[in-house]
Amino acid sequence: MIDRSLLMQIAAGQFVSGEHLAERAGCSRAAIAKKVEQLRAAGVLIEARPRAGYRLAYPYAWWTQESLAALLPAGRPEFFVLPAAESTNDWLRQRLTELPSGRTQLAITDFQQGGKGRRGRSWLSPPGRQMTFSIGVGADQGPLAWIGIALAVGVELAELLHEAGWPVKLKWPNDILLDGAKLAGILVELDAMAEGPSRIVIGVGLNEALLAEERAALDRPVAALQDHPVTYERHRLLAVMVERLERLLREFPEAGLARWLPRWQPFDDLMGKRVDFQRGNDWLSGDVVGIDAQGSLLLDTPQGRVHCHSGEVSVRKVDA
Repeated sequence: MIDRSLLMQIAAGQFVSGEHLAERAGCSRAAIAKKVEQLRAAGVLIEARPRAGYRLAYPYAWWTQESLAALLPAGRPEFFVLPAAESTNDWLRQRLTELPSGRTQLAITDFQQGGKGRRGRSWLSPPGRQMTFSIGVGADQGPLAWIGIALAVGVELAELLHEAGWPVKLKWPNDILLDGAKLAGILVELDAMAEGPSRIVIGVGLNEALLAEERAALDRPVAALQDHPVTYERHRLLAVMVERLERLLREFPEAGLARWLPRWQPFDDLMGKRVDFQRGNDWLSGDVVGIDAQGSLLLDTPQGRVHCHSGEVSVRKVDA
């Protein structure tokens, strides 16, 4: 259970005494200590010092409804700051089934406990140190209108981050890389009838700051915005991301992937490289030669050219 009132009273600069916090909360110091341990268990970085009290070990800027309302256009999209969620994608998918087509909505939280990635993988979500959000919409079109949208999402976010100062790359189909390590993941989930309607949700997890032990516990290199000396304000950065993705959701069904394919190329981390790719239980090798009009990865192999679809293939670069 996240005690947000306690969380908002602890700052990153000055220590706040347990006695003061207990007095404000109308409880004992032992109860405050227990609440602090609950916050730590949830992943919040808190320092404790005898006779001084508690302070945050990271300069958190927690999401609030008020701060985002000041930056997002009124009513577009409708947004929800969730105190906690197993998955913002799951929360939003359920909500969209109850809404008419054309209503874009955003769900964001600092406390996601059950984040997920592509192919059912779990996703690390350190509270307050990652942008974890989902944006979605209902549409009259069927699933064919959304083919390749995950790549377009990557392009929009990569362009924005690059312009802000982070030298990012894109790894097909849905990873944003920084210095060769995974900075962000994109998960697109679609519920649709063959001829429509459809409900599409775009989930984004973007690392802002990670501890060395958090990185070491993962099975692949990961990056965070903190790895480069770029100054940013997280609420404003999120607002610009949401603005671009909201526009993408409006325009993509008519424009299709063609508008974004040329913009993918400057960020393509795999172009011209030898990769191993998995189909079923088999690993094969090929040279990446581009992406086709449907967003499939094109590989030249000894058996000929192969079109790899993201739903059925995993790709890894071959070490030089």
